[in-house]
Amino acid sequence: MDIHRCRFVQYPPHSINALAFSHSSDSKHKAPSDLRLAIGRNNGDIELWNPRNGLWVQETTLRGSKDTTIEQLAWTQDTLFNDDAPVPKDSQGPLRLFSTAGTSSVTEWDLSTGSPKRRAEGNFGDIWCFAAQPQLENVDNGEGLADGAPSQLLAAGCSNGTVVLFSTDDDDLRYSRTLLAPPVRKPKALSIAWRDRNTVVVGYEDSIIRVIDVPSRRILRNMSLGKPVDGNHSVVWTVKCLPDGTIVSGDSSGELKIWDSKNFSLVQRLKSHKADILDIATSPSGDMIFSLGVDRRTVTYKTVAAHPGSKKMRWAEVSHRRFHQHDVKCSASFESKELSVLVSGGMDARPVVLPIRKSQSELHRTLPHLSQRPPISSSPAARLFISWWDREIVVYHVRRQRSIDDDFNDDPSADSSYETLARLVMQDDENLQDATLSDDGRFVVAATSNSVKLFQLRKAQVSGRLCLRTRQVDLAPSMARLGARRVGFSPDGKWLYMIRKDHTVALARVLVSEDQKERPSIHEKIAKLYRTSRKRAPSSLGAYDQTITQVAFSNDSRVLAVGDLSGAVDAWILEGHEDLGYVEAASDSSDKSTGSSSSSSSSSDEDEDEDDSPVIYGQKWIRNPVGSEFPQLDSSILILTFRPSPVTSTSNPASGNLGLHATRHTPHPVSPEFPATDHKVIAVTATHQLVEFDVLSCKLSDWSRRNPSKYLPHDFTRLKDRVVGHFWDYRNRAKRGERLWLYGTPWLFMFDVSQDLQPVSRNSIDGPATGEKTGRLGRYDVLQPVDQNVLGTNDQSSSEEKPPGQISLLTDHTKDKTNKKRKRNTGAGDTIPERERQSGVGSAMLKFKPDGDDVHMIDIDTDGVDRDSEMDADLDETNDDDVLALMRRNADATDARALSSTEPALSTASNSRPSHWHTFAYRSILGISVIGPTPISDRDETTPSTGPSEKLGNSASPSSPDENVEVVIVERSMYDVAQLPRFDGGQEWET
Repeated sequence: MDIHRCRFVQYPPHSINALAFSHSSDSKHKAPSDLRLAIGRNNGDIELWNPRNGLWVQETTLRGSKDTTIEQLAWTQDTLFNDDAPVPKDSQGPLRLFSTAGTSSVTEWDLSTGSPKRRAEGNFGDIWCFAAQPQLENVDNGEGLADGAPSQLLAAGCSNGTVVLFSTDDDDLRYSRTLLAPPVRKPKALSIAWRDRNTVVVGYEDSIIRVIDVPSRRILRNMSLGKPVDGNHSVVWTVKCLPDGTIVSGDSSGELKIWDSKNFSLVQRLKSHKADILDIATSPSGDMIFSLGVDRRTVTYKTVAAHPGSKKMRWAEVSHRRFHQHDVKCSASFESKELSVLVSGGMDARPVVLPIRKSQSELHRTLPHLSQRPPISSSPAARLFISWWDREIVVYHVRRQRSIDDDFNDDPSADSSYETLARLVMQDDENLQDATLSDDGRFVVAATSNSVKLFQLRKAQVSGRLCLRTRQVDLAPSMARLGARRVGFSPDGKWLYMIRKDHTVALARVLVSEDQKERPSIHEKIAKLYRTSRKRAPSSLGAYDQTITQVAFSNDSRVLAVGDLSGAVDAWILEGHEDLGYVEAASDSSDKSTGSSSSSSSSSDEDEDEDDSPVIYGQKWIRNPVGSEFPQLDSSILILTFRPSPVTSTSNPASGNLGLHATRHTPHPVSPEFPATDHKVIAVTATHQLVEFDVLSCKLSDWSRRNPSKYLPHDFTRLKDRVVGHFWDYRNRAKRGERLWLYGTPWLFMFDVSQDLQPVSRNSIDGPATGEKTGRLGRYDVLQPVDQNVLGTNDQSSSEEKPPGQISLLTDHTKDKTNKKRKRNTGAGDTIPERERQSGVGSAMLKFKPDGDDVHMIDIDTDGVDRDSEMDADLDETNDDDVLALMRRNADATDARALSSTEPALSTASNSRPSHWHTFAYRSILGISVIGPTPISDRDETTPSTGPSEKLGNSASPSSPDENVEVVIVERSMYDVAQLPRFDGGQEWET
């Protein structure tokens, strides 16, 4: 495989301005299944992360619009009541997400559609801060009814000092009333927090903290920070309240101040920062405080005895460290029975997860700053690829490597191995939801929440150089105005698919004339496909889990499959043979599929008869004829792809319907011809489970039955960063097999699905079996990098971005043959090894406990109590499925007993090819796309050359099946991103 390492793509990662968890902390119960973390970025996008089991999966992105930003985020969840008695507290209303963008309005987001739902204006200046009222407590016995309505108010502080309230009653958002008129000098209200349901604490830029009583709308107390040494006012950037009512503030002088909960007097001040404190987070129990600021420090405070032997407690700094490379702007904490984390973000665009409960025994973790969905798309036939962000699409061309035998028309004087051919800027205000380049390089489709646009790419000569010209292709109003969340083309380029906001799949036929001057068009009929209704457990997120995140076409373009966040997969098949001379009935022109918006039809037409699907050129999209459903997977689907299969040519008569005759009841019959080849779809879930289904039977394939999830190599299952994308290498199946390449932000992994995986030995949980390949390239000749100076060179990455140990970790624990339980962490990094915790000065946090005549050394974080015992997963149990998998491989009983044997299990493959391989040689992978050579099935001499592939990539030149696959690996490290200078740039050596 030939690799082009590209770092010229100027994808701009945006800074993090706001963080918010959807639920309040409760350390006595497990985290709810609908727990989400919302991350607001500087370009107006909101990312929704699922912290399930500490995996941290970025599920969706709610796209913003032009010149907008996300400054604050807040979640609300109303408590539901019956008419007679209150419903138990566990019965909650839907989760609602609100945001502000530095304007005078508050926006509510529709999680199901991914677009703004409603807005409310305050009309008192720009909103600088806002917070949601705490939820009702003790509603089981009705005690909370006296505190007010079951909904939550939103308090917002404005630029002129006004504090206003917004109501969320009756599933609405509206301005309620003014809580506090602007003070005399009209200082900005910069921070706000609810002390309880009836008290609001507001911090101003004039060094005053005002405590306001909500029912009476009067000020309870004005707390002054005092005048600093420099003579200027201290700006109160953040205020927080502990569970006991204690008020904590952080200001521009870098001081953390503690205020008494009863008389609101200043109790203590701590100078731990060298610059402004921008945010404060607290543990749910109130025994820990975290402060973050522009000096990049994250400082931890705990209560300690004021004097040795004294019962009086005071707050003291216990640790500080710089986890970020730039200013830290926001943070959010959450704690449950299994999760206990603090998430912080700032200008470096990378969320950092810190452990709270086991802060001295677990490592921190840095989440990727790049999108979960790669904003990259390529055309192997034209050697083009595009990248998109915000409202911009850029088209690049990568030249082939020069050799003596090559005969192509590229400019020999060109020094660069790539060139920028076109740049498309959307005129709409909304950010792009998706953009895709067709496989033949002829079209680019782009979608926002309110529009879909199709562009044709044409070659042209400008000043003697080859370039691309674009022109827009007209779409029907029902397609262009409804918008879409995912768009793309079938491999043959004949079908354009759109995943709409109501989770409907729309397919349109692209019509291309042989005359290059004639503008392409779209067939007037649109096929709308509805998913199978499934029984779903009630969720406070509503239809959010039905959001389609993955779309896959078979390589013959006859089968379409989609996957959503709930782990469900649906498939449709293109029935019949293509007949360009097919005569359509007049009644078909008014088909339901050409109607307007389908926002209200998804539910009513979900069980719609398949005969309502339009017939286009003698073909019709139908639901999987098997009639059964795919088994629902355990988590959201991150990868969905079809196993490549040979494309079989079918007859394509100019007229007629393959022997079918018209009758009075069927004047235009459609051939009931299904795809001839077997189609198998592979899905990779958020838990890194790899499953393959047979589409026509809706059952597990033979390969998946022989290779259950427990057979996946430990090198793959131990990866923390989730899989982002994939590509195939199947040029020579007999020699190289069928290689499925999966990649995440820092890693690249290969599976040869043409052979069985190697069983994982039960006694090598912490490391691979001794017979396992270590992943060295050696004689396998897996990668053949391309040396191109202009495409980027390796840079020296930071220690935080390097995975621990890389390949060297594979042999660190091979001598450990003891069976152990792998404990799940509290949501951040792995547990620090005992030898590392006890090495060095101050690294060991242990205490001694006498036990009779002996003295035991106990971890200070656990005090000898294993709080995660209920969450431990016993990996030593032998599953019957493993034995059945070996039996499916025609193995005898002795091979089946290898699962519990102390000898390492050996590969069952008869050849010397590795069944899997991985590397950590790349950093911050934005995306990987195949740019060559042209698939053999795509080089059809009868196909007219109407796209740019005629000269750009010389794809028409013959190539052997042994030719290596060429891929573009686009890397975008934060070290290559131009950022604003740090406010505090001194002492770079200090941690």
